[in-house]
Amino acid sequence: MAVKYGAEQVVSRLRDVLKEDGLIFVAAVGSGISAKFSERGGADIIATYSIAKYRMMGFSRVSYLPICDANAITEDLGKNEILPIVRDTPVVAGVFAPNPTLNTQVLLDEYARLGFSGVMNCPTIALLDGWYRQSLEDMGMGYEKEVELTRLAADMGFFTQPFATNSEEAERMVEAGAHMVIAHLGGTVPVDEPEERERQIEESAKKCIVIFEAVKKIKEEVFVAVHGGPFAFPEDVKELKKRIPMLEGFLGGSSAERLPVEGPIRKAVSDFKSIKA
Repeated sequence: MAVKYGAEQVVSRLRDVLKEDGLIFVAAVGSGISAKFSERGGADIIATYSIAKYRMMGFSRVSYLPICDANAITEDLGKNEILPIVRDTPVVAGVFAPNPTLNTQVLLDEYARLGFSGVMNCPTIALLDGWYRQSLEDMGMGYEKEVELTRLAADMGFFTQPFATNSEEAERMVEAGAHMVIAHLGGTVPVDEPEERERQIEESAKKCIVIFEAVKKIKEEVFVAVHGGPFAFPEDVKELKKRIPMLEGFLGGSSAERLPVEGPIRKAVSDFKSIKA
């Protein structure tokens, strides 16, 4: 069963990673086997949320459609698959805070009882835009709910690692007590064509710098990390680290549990099918 850590204990563990010139790695997983081997591989934090569950079902993008109770899925996933298999790694739970039927205090009390060490705003309303995003904001179901979640979770002693898509969101999260801000660049999409890969990495780096500088200007000790976009494989993140020395962490979802198995599973089955009588 996973150990429940307080926020300062998690922060101390992450500081130790940086002292060794390492990069903080958060494995966002949607199954027990992914959690098990992410821990064995050395993940610094294991996160779980509804999107990860749907990813392992083969439908990661549908988690942003109104077809499930995201918080119920995360609670069930954590309780029955993730927390029982993890041993020493802090486990962070996603919360869909804008849910108008959610009693956040009650949910966080239950997360604490189950043994989660941290909380994050996932799924996040920040990935929505246009008139629909604005209508949700006008109804009081916007990003401020995620800021309030972060503030309450931090006050309760949880480690908090919220997503932010711009400097303004990042600033609000730091002021709410975030311990790590993760620049969310959208879904993870590997880029093979060299010129397009270079273009996307450069654009993403510029966006990250704006977010990271906003965080560090307010509170230097808050960790800064990135997720998604063209950063699918270790070499992609290495390239970003060269361009942004202040980068301290990376959250991998598809990078941790989807991309590493798609090819090998396909090849294993193909190899068996190649056996002839």
